[in-house]
Amino acid sequence: MKRQFVLITACILLAQMDSFAKAPQAPMRNRDAAPTAFSALPVAQQYAPEGSQAKMLAIIGPRSRTALTPTTWEFLYWNPGGWKNLKRVTVIGGQVRDVREGVIEIGRRGLVRYKESQAFDPSRLKVDSDRALQVILRTGAVGKATLSTVLFELARTGDEGEPSWQMRFYADRRGVEADIGVARVGAVSGKILELRLNPSRATDGA
Repeated sequence: MKRQFVLITACILLAQMDSFAKAPQAPMRNRDAAPTAFSALPVAQQYAPEGSQAKMLAIIGPRSRTALTPTTWEFLYWNPGGWKNLKRVTVIGGQVRDVREGVIEIGRRGLVRYKESQAFDPSRLKVDSDRALQVILRTGAVGKATLSTVLFELARTGDEGEPSWQMRFYADRRGVEADIGVARVGAVSGKILELRLNPSRATDGA
């Protein structure tokens, strides 16, 4: 009788544990849980100019207000039939939210004009935005700085054969974002092409 009681108790406990395991868990807050560039790419490709799916000029991930990595991705295509030969497709939350032609980027490098010779085939890319970020973080170059946001831009620059991810890092400095530098990772090879980070800019003594 005592053994039967123990067996019944054990069955009840196992059933409760199984029920708990299957119950929906509360979502974890993770600043890294943002869409990657490659996850948004197939959506953007549907809006690429005719014949230009393999002629991408840049992938831009603006800084996010809610996540470490971008929540919006902008895809720039060479568009021979459009004004200034450019077309930009913006993807947010897995959906295209904006399509514009004749885009000229105005950023920290000033006025950026793209050329057809800078175009690359996105199907040949092997390193997604999240992987490029991890390549840099594994070096320890960020130091003890608390990262807040990272700006991403994938493009072919200079005489380099492969497009590369350029990432500009921002860290929290007493409630204000501080620019701590830039790094570049090859989008095909995964190699570090540039690493200029100064985490001390985000410290109180900077």
